[in-house]
Amino acid sequence: MKRLFILVVMVFCSSTILFSQDDIKKNAVNAANDAASKASKIVSDTTTKPSRWYIKNNLTLNTEQNMFDNWEAGGVSSFAFSVFYKGFYNYHKKKLKWDNSVELGYGKMRQDNNGKGIFDDGNIFRKNEDKIELNSIIGYKAFDGWNYSALVNFKSQFDDGFKNDTILVSSFFAPAYLTTSIGLEYKPRPYISVLISPITGRTTFIANKGLAKKGNYGLTEDKQIDFAFGSYIKIFFEKEVFKNVNVLSKLEFFNDYNKAPFLTNTDINFETYVTMKVNKYLSAFVNFQVVYNYDFSVNLQFKERVGLSIPLDF
Repeated sequence: MKRLFILVVMVFCSSTILFSQDDIKKNAVNAANDAASKASKIVSDTTTKPSRWYIKNNLTLNTEQNMFDNWEAGGVSSFAFSVFYKGFYNYHKKKLKWDNSVELGYGKMRQDNNGKGIFDDGNIFRKNEDKIELNSIIGYKAFDGWNYSALVNFKSQFDDGFKNDTILVSSFFAPAYLTTSIGLEYKPRPYISVLISPITGRTTFIANKGLAKKGNYGLTEDKQIDFAFGSYIKIFFEKEVFKNVNVLSKLEFFNDYNKAPFLTNTDINFETYVTMKVNKYLSAFVNFQVVYNYDFSVNLQFKERVGLSIPLDF
């Protein structure tokens, strides 16, 4: 009888343990399945949600060489090179947007002016491109198509610039312009915007003491920093207007409230860059810029470049 009782107890305990193990296994499997399901959902949400950042980088390399030797029609041998970089770093989240851009360019050319060859010591390299421009604009949606906006813009150049190879007219950070403004931005389409700011400050820096003279770049005294308060308007356009044809254009106006008359003292900068993709490795470009800056010259400034380039997007 005792043996039978012990046997029944052992069978009961064994079955209880087995059922408990089955429950544990079942609970473990369910927990694992739940965890896998949640992880899968997280991954799915992460991959399907669009990124709030838009980043685009473009590096363009240009070079040109002309050689003439006893050429009937005449001509001057020359060699030129330039490098351009454009970067866009834009952040959008609901009503907030923050657009940043970087434009850098530098190039030189050398001509055979003495007839002894391009690279003879008697010939020198001259700067034919030099640009530093940084832009940052933050906006918050006000109403349909309009944003409250604040802008920071910086412009300067890398290297010394000469007029007639002898007169120094610019150098690194001389001049440099820092523009800050608060206003409204109208953006009816993603590719076009108009910034209107009646509250704008522009600071001019002249790092080179030789250029920091009264009358240069709007300086009222022989000092290296000058501040102007005025209004600012910027129109920006960038779009692929046709297949493989991209247009980037901007038009800027700045007026110093302390200078009159209004029209003759409004600085104007208009620049357009057209890129035409030839194939995967080659593009043609047209770039022209018109500037009116009364503090530098009463005449219009004009620059034009046309050529082929090797674009690198990343």
